[in-house]
Amino acid sequence: MNRSRLTSRWSVTLFAIGVFFLISEYVRRLLLLASMQLTTRNVTRQALEVVLCLIAVALVHRLRPGAAFREVGFGRSPLRAAVFSLVATVPMFVTYGHAAGFMPQRLTAGYVLTSVVMAALAEEVLFRGFLFGQLRRRAGWSFWGAALVGMVPFALGHFYQGYQTGHGVWGLVGVLAITGAGHLFFTWLLERWGDLWVPIGMHALMNLWWDLFGVDATALGGVQANIARLLTVALAIGLTLRLRRGRPTWADEGRSPTLGALGERVAP
Repeated sequence: MNRSRLTSRWSVTLFAIGVFFLISEYVRRLLLLASMQLTTRNVTRQALEVVLCLIAVALVHRLRPGAAFREVGFGRSPLRAAVFSLVATVPMFVTYGHAAGFMPQRLTAGYVLTSVVMAALAEEVLFRGFLFGQLRRRAGWSFWGAALVGMVPFALGHFYQGYQTGHGVWGLVGVLAITGAGHLFFTWLLERWGDLWVPIGMHALMNLWWDLFGVDATALGGVQANIARLLTVALAIGLTLRLRRGRPTWADEGRSPTLGALGERVAP
């Protein structure tokens, strides 16, 4: 590896990790948000996270708006992802619905917007589309290296739920383990599909069925709830392996004969 390539690799790495922490830590502390009503504040914060990720990649890589969207994984129709996510989450919907007698909880529009739609969108763009994408496709990290970087902050972002489980230390460990595994699962889906709408759809519907039927106040859940969740994950993995067999991964799609893995032009 020559010196210029090494410099580019570490420059992209520092850019990705630095901007990620700036966005994740400081957007929520903006004084502008403090005076807003709770739902408005959450939606504004989540939207800002998405917009700032797009602006960051557009400025650093000198991309037009459309190219910036593709840089973080958008660009395909969300319809395919919606159909896939609906099919893959059937085990959760049926199990939770049956356990609750198909009597859903009354969820407000504000709750669905912030905790289902915008939460999935913002987290997938920030953790998977931006952080993982920049490390994997631009800096040339391995899948596991790039995925594990985001796993710890994603799990710690759900740390507060550990105090809501009523199971002490083991409840906290369980929440961190489940959310960390969820990060790896959504990252793998992005890698195999090359389409951020797929993990967004899975993330949103898994959250929706969990909340709609009042499974648990946290991500922990009981034995039956987690069996249904594992069946959904297994079904999503099986369908992905079947449907994406022989197709390039997202990292492979980011390379071309005239561009190196880091995005710099190479001699033919």
